[in-house]
Amino acid sequence: MALYPVNLKLEGRPCVVIGGGKVALRKAESLLECGAEVKVVSPVLDPEFERHQGRFDYVDRPYRRGDLEGAFLAIAATDDEAVNREVESEAQDRGLLLNVVDRPGQCNFYVPASVRRGDLMLTVSTGGGLPALAKRLRRQLEEEFPPEWARALELLGEARRQVIARVKDEDAKRQCLAELAQLDLAAILHSGGEAAAQSEIDKCISRY
Repeated sequence: MALYPVNLKLEGRPCVVIGGGKVALRKAESLLECGAEVKVVSPVLDPEFERHQGRFDYVDRPYRRGDLEGAFLAIAATDDEAVNREVESEAQDRGLLLNVVDRPGQCNFYVPASVRRGDLMLTVSTGGGLPALAKRLRRQLEEEFPPEWARALELLGEARRQVIARVKDEDAKRQCLAELAQLDLAAILHSGGEAAAQSEIDKCISRY
């Protein structure tokens, strides 16, 4: 069955993580990074959760039915199959988005391996079939898209706004934006710095 690719806006949305181990920590951190309101339910927490003290709600006990009330999304990250099944049942009854870690058959969404470079996000998914392959491909993407891509995207965003404001002919506008997209700004930033990158952008826009 084909999967529908989507990026979710989680800012301000209530999300629940069941479990307190290292995997649960990674899931909670990724949700916090997206601005979600995170609740963690577990009788034990990995010590690394201390780094995020005050940023999430903690329920210090095992999962109970009802813990998903009001949630938009839930993640079950425990090694207890019975608990995972109970979480799955409640999520289904409430119509929630649910990911059960390492149990693709119990999920209605998968979390792809991802590379973030500012607003640029590249994702790889094997549909839950072989996460190790997705991780390998993610490492390749990390090499292909170095950190300079974050600033490159910012500069291109600023350039796009200039083009929209200054270039009135629609065909010329589309062509200019296409040429800007072809610039290897990340490499230029790496070798020549921001001044060199801005110079290439200005030269491109000036032709229109």
